[in-house]
Amino acid sequence: MAFRFKQFDVTDAESTLRVGTDAMILGAWAGPPKQGMILDIGTGCGVLALMMAQKSKAWVDAIDIDRPSCREAAINFKNSPWNNRLSAIHTSIQQFAASTASRYDYIISNPPFFEHQLKSPSRLKNQSRHDQELTLSVLINHIATLLSPQGRFALILPPARILELHELSLKRGFYPLRQLTVQSRPGKGPTRVLQEFGRTGTGKTRQTFLTILDAAGKFTPGYLYLTDGFHYL
Repeated sequence: MAFRFKQFDVTDAESTLRVGTDAMILGAWAGPPKQGMILDIGTGCGVLALMMAQKSKAWVDAIDIDRPSCREAAINFKNSPWNNRLSAIHTSIQQFAASTASRYDYIISNPPFFEHQLKSPSRLKNQSRHDQELTLSVLINHIATLLSPQGRFALILPPARILELHELSLKRGFYPLRQLTVQSRPGKGPTRVLQEFGRTGTGKTRQTFLTILDAAGKFTPGYLYLTDGFHYL
């Protein structure tokens, strides 16, 4: 399926990570540096990498273990206004971390996050949403290796896994800097939490909240404001 954003188009029919609300919110909320190097881990169709390229002038490497995803991301990158600073790399994070000397100023990922739950019949859904290929612990360990001393990283996870994320990150010397808690509708519990980490903590995490839809099922002003640079709504 093809999606038209304000500054780029994305096809995602073959990708493990497709265009969706999670990626839209994470990419719009993330705060990449204006220059330097950015890494997107598990890029799928490449939508997060494209959003990072739009928000900065940095070089963006996008890796994925799934070959069709990487091939589709490469096509999306080639057709974008930033094709000269986007690179799709078919590899696992384990192989990539062992082979590259690059250190990144910003790392972003919409990681697989369901543990010990029933699998879907869909290979694409399993690979993108279940962590048999990449556990959270392995992800944080490799982020620690690949991130520059002053770099930051941003993830989106279900609320049930935020404590685990904090514990793993603290063990590697990372501190939460920003947090966005997301609920689908008013009165509903949170469905996702976005967090940004760095090696220098301020002692206080800046927390914000977002409701995606109002009681009538329309996008809230907060969601429209956050995604305004990307969405046609």
